Parts: sequence; C-alpha cells; structure tokens
Amino acid sequence: MFHEQISSKALLVHHHKETGRLDLTIHEVLALEGGKQFTLGAGRAFSASDKEALLNLLQEESGEAEFIDPSILVRGRNLIVWYTPRQVLDIPFPNEMIRAPLPGLIYVAQAGVELRCFAFKGSNRPTLDTELFYPPLGNVYSGGTFCSGNVHLPREIELSNISQWQRFVLESTNTHQGGLCPIKGLDSFAKLIQFYRDLSCKKTFPAAKLVPVLRRQNMQVLTLREAITQEATL
Repeated sequence: MFHEQISSKALLVHHHKETGRLDLTIHEVLALEGGKQFTLGAGRAFSASDKEALLNLLQEESGEAEFIDPSILVRGRNLIVWYTPRQVLDIPFPNEMIRAPLPGLIYVAQAGVELRCFAFKGSNRPTLDTELFYPPLGNVYSGGTFCSGNVHLPREIELSNISQWQRFVLESTNTHQGGLCPIKGLDSFAKLIQFYRDLSCKKTFPAAKLVPVLRRQNMQVLTLREAITQEATL
C-alpha cells in the first residue's frame, strides 16, 4: 500500500517486441499532495545488488554473512559443486568391504540434471580448469552419473543435501561395472573388485589408471568449467 511514510520502489520491465530484449529499471515511488497521489521518479538500471536484494527477499533470507565450507567450489540457486580430497575409505562390494584409497572426487548437483561425480588428479583444490576423470567405482555411466536403483535422491539444490548425495556415491554397494570401464585396463566387474583387493595395502590411488572424460567434439579431456556449463557434449 502506498503511503507517504512508506518508502516504495517500482520495478518496470521493458520488452522490445522485435528483438525480444528485456530491460529492467527501478523507480522511487514519490508522494504528491501530501500522499493523495503518487508518481514514479526517474528510473535507473536494475543492478546486480538490486537483484541480490530481491532474491534474498523472495527467499526470505536475512542477507547476513554465512560460513562457506572450504569444500564448496561453486554455489548458486540451481547448482552446487563440492569436492572430497583423495582418501582411504571402506568401499562396499557384494558380500565384502574393501578398505582402499580413492582419488579426489568432484560432485555436481544441478537442477534438472542427475547427480554427477568426477575424479581428479593430484591433491590441490580443484579449479574450473581442472581436468575430469570418471570416478573409479562401480555403477558409473557416461557423463559421471550413477545407476541409482531404487534410491531416491533429493532434487532440491540445497547445502543440507550434500551429505546424502555424498553418502550415495561413497557408501552405495558397487554391484556392477555400469555403462563403461571406469579404470584403465579392466574389462569386467570381477577385475574391478580384484583391483581394489590388490590396492588395499596402498595409501594413494594410482592416478595413471583413471579414465578421462572426453568431449565428443574433439576427444579432449573435459574440464570442470565445461561440465557445469554444459558447453561440451560427452
């Protein structure tokens, strides 16, 4: 409700009929004749800070500073990317648990896209230019997705869902080889299991055994930037 004691702003949307371009301007609402009438003041371009303030209002966020976990690489309304460093874990297989090293893993939760996971080489924190490899696990398909069976994963892109997504990747039983060979030189699921049995006494995963994720266009190794912007076809 307009009132001279209330500060109001109006957002105007300008649509060009021929080009389809949209422009936004924001205007102060000015009181006239002691609040009997109101008019729009001069407009200015809708800025990035205006957009953030509007989104915070719509999402009922306070806008206060929050601690960002260092494992988070990218965060947006429709995208969360995080990673786990290389580590030694209990890897579940049918009828046995094998404790063995895994490489660093990058997880991509994106609206409208199945959960994806990729491996990366080295111990440094990944960047947008980090090259991606398939996670050396069972149940893996092209593009870094997994066979989820009857597991229902959360679709809301929220930080609170990270633990559930991550447990699905690391704690689900590896039951089959999936749609590709995730480790170089292995052509069967039985060999994958034996590979991890032999690896159980090691401290680090052999990076040379990782299978690169290749762009279909030129067969070059996919980068994290391309994976999250979907610039390349796999």
